Amino acid sequence: MARQTTAQRKAETTRRIALGAFLAGAAVSVAANVIAAEPTILGRAVSAWPAIALLLTVHLFQHAQRSFPVKLSILAVTLVAAWVSYWHMVDVALMAGENQVTAHVLPATVDAMMYVATVVMTTRPTTTATRRRRAAARKSTGATVRKLHAA
Repeated sequence: MARQTTAQRKAETTRRIALGAFLAGAAVSVAANVIAAEPTILGRAVSAWPAIALLLTVHLFQHAQRSFPVKLSILAVTLVAAWVSYWHMVDVALMAGENQVTAHVLPATVDAMMYVATVVMTTRPTTTATRRRRAAARKSTGATVRKLHAA
């Protein structure tokens, strides 16, 4: 197996941190949904589902085919699950004594962190060599365009 470059090690470390951030957000989301539930096993199971559905949509987004109907379906499930989960988190924040503004903004911090972590986990890092090739391609394309305009 080839040794990893410094850039590859950094990228792997960043992906691991992003995964940790995503899992922390997921744990907070599931906990808030369960806390907001009716105090029965069924109530807690039903209330946990939106947070679990959000986790599953992230996995599906990363690994499912990229056709329009699949993307649309994933988006629909994500929006419904996020909406329900948002209000569960607001209820928990209010139960914890937060004011109305904080209670309504707090869920966005969890969801935004999970979104950013997902983007980091799914985005392939650009290497220095790739950046140089792209810059060279842009430079040569620009020179060609200038020559065409001069003619």
